[in-house]
Amino acid sequence: MVKALLATRSRRTDRFIRTAPFFRALPGKVKAILPLALRDVNHRARSSQAQWWYDDPRLHIEAWWHAKTGRLELGLHLEGPPALNERIAAGLSRQMLMINARLGGRLDLEPWDKGWIRLYETYPVDVFDSALVASMAGRIAELTQVLWPMCRDLRGVKSA
Repeated sequence: MVKALLATRSRRTDRFIRTAPFFRALPGKVKAILPLALRDVNHRARSSQAQWWYDDPRLHIEAWWHAKTGRLELGLHLEGPPALNERIAAGLSRQMLMINARLGGRLDLEPWDKGWIRLYETYPVDVFDSALVASMAGRIAELTQVLWPMCRDLRGVKSA
């Protein structure tokens, strides 16, 4: 019993340790999938998250590993001033039926820490491998193509 418990803990530790290569691999894959008009995206990757943004890094698409729950979060994070976040979120809220129809009906819009707001979905993950990189890069590109233009328009910004 103890041996099985230690083996399970070891696998969980290994899973967490192996997230850094996954998050380093995502940005280039996402950028390659995006349409030409959206490829000038900025990005950064850390050991348990990656972010993509255009003119303001506080408003970004994010992939974030929640080690305690074993879930990978993908979504739009609004981490700007609360009034701006609320304005964008109000516009997104009015369009949630269309957003979920275009993106599969799994996204939740919710307030979160420090006046921030996120529109996100989560996936259970057991292994961070190349197949997961490919599938999640495709999903991040889909989220970016649908959500970023909406976010940009709700901010009143004219360029990508």
